[in-house]
Amino acid sequence: MMPITYYPIPTQDLFRSNAERIKGKPYAKYFNGDLWLHDEVLPQLKKPMDEADILPKSDLNALLDPGYHRVETGFGATKDNDAYVTSLVRYPGCRIEMFTWWFWWHSVEPERYSLWYPFNHDHANPRNRDVLTQPGLTDAERYIGNTHDIVEYVGPTRAELVIEFHDAGDLGIDSSRIKEPEYSQACGIINDKSWMIHLPRATEDGFELRSRYYFDKSIATANSSGDSAHNAALSFAYEMVIHDQTEFTHLSTFLADIYHEFGPNSA
Repeated sequence: MMPITYYPIPTQDLFRSNAERIKGKPYAKYFNGDLWLHDEVLPQLKKPMDEADILPKSDLNALLDPGYHRVETGFGATKDNDAYVTSLVRYPGCRIEMFTWWFWWHSVEPERYSLWYPFNHDHANPRNRDVLTQPGLTDAERYIGNTHDIVEYVGPTRAELVIEFHDAGDLGIDSSRIKEPEYSQACGIINDKSWMIHLPRATEDGFELRSRYYFDKSIATANSSGDSAHNAALSFAYEMVIHDQTEFTHLSTFLADIYHEFGPNSA
């Protein structure tokens, strides 16, 4: 394991704020600022992936096939200066339904969102709050079709994002193949033009989360600061793959415990 030591000043301030506001919450014991990455990820962060290894949006169903792609964790940019991120995080000891539950439970209040990435997550506010407590809905129905207004840091940059959660079928993925307990999904459109795909699949010892992001250049190059558009897109993709790997690796350390304590079968 490699501990995270890169904390831009604004994220340090946010961590202290999050630590204060979570005091007294019943889940406060899960707030932990000791973040790390798996050693196997580090070589993937040293250079961008080849554009030929970027999975076309038209081939997303390949994520439901057995096996792995040549690059499962990495970052890159297209010739049109869109940013691309691919990420694989394993969750030993966890079940698929825990992931689906987490994707609505974390949005009930900002303090829950901060558990996921204590330094970088400010809040994720669902526009339709009624579905969070409406009887008779599945966990997936509490976020698919909802829209979350999100404020978080990607590297040192404060990002204001609007994520519209969609069924994977809306993005061209055969959602008839996405069934618990083998698969789940959390897919969305970010700020109208960018795509987020999370497709966890069951493994012998838990599940593994395979993610893909396609960030339109309107997001990827918004903070270019004089860099070329291509380098700006690569820089954003680099910060985003670190962000994704950090938050989801951290989630893997407490998801099973928090689910057993606060999930649907808790006392």
